[in-house]
Amino acid sequence: MHPIKMKIEVWSDIMCPYCYIGKLNYEKALEQFQYKDQVEIEWKAFQLNPDLPGEGKGIPVMDYLHNTAGLPEENVKKMNEQIAALAKECGVTSNLENAIAANSLDAHRLVKLAATKRLDSEVMFLLSKAYFEEAKDYSDPKVLTEIGVSAGLDEKEVKNLLSNDDYAYEVKQDIQEAGNLGFDTVPTFLFNRKHALVGSQPSGAFLKTLQKAFFKWQKQDLPQMEESLDVTKGRSCAADGTCEI
Repeated sequence: MHPIKMKIEVWSDIMCPYCYIGKLNYEKALEQFQYKDQVEIEWKAFQLNPDLPGEGKGIPVMDYLHNTAGLPEENVKKMNEQIAALAKECGVTSNLENAIAANSLDAHRLVKLAATKRLDSEVMFLLSKAYFEEAKDYSDPKVLTEIGVSAGLDEKEVKNLLSNDDYAYEVKQDIQEAGNLGFDTVPTFLFNRKHALVGSQPSGAFLKTLQKAFFKWQKQDLPQMEESLDVTKGRSCAADGTCEI
């Protein structure tokens, strides 16, 4: 039986600037897409560095890139300039130089909770904005509570989430699934399990892939030949937390 909506799965991490930019470009493309009401998105968790400190004890991202990831200062400068330019094209201002790198497990768990209320896209937006534009520590329980409430979640429900390990298993399952599918960088947008956009892409690329994937999705009940996954790659963030220049 044909599903009601075409699904787009997105593997993303909060500390990945290309994930935020990719989300903004995807949403811009979706607004131009004729059948946007027949598309649904599912946010999948990915952790670039699960060893980073959490609970509001994050570290300056510049220190992380220099000392932990081992990037030379010139590379970091080029990366910041490139990301700032892409952000400007999306209408947002990069504050990456002052950003905080932290463990994203609790943030992903908050997204999972929000998904039960269909508020996950809003929570993901607010988390990304907090990191990329506002230089807030997205692992801080106070910040997470503020974001959850701002998105429409009940404050008690958010605080209860942060006091236990709800959805931690689902987060780990998402990460394992990415590995099983052969993805080790983010963002990765998977359209109906037929087309993948990996890394930063302009809105035009998203729109083109939306149209191609939707056309195939409409016809998926018809007999088709087996085909391999169609992958388009752009700039992305790797598992060590570094982003391509």
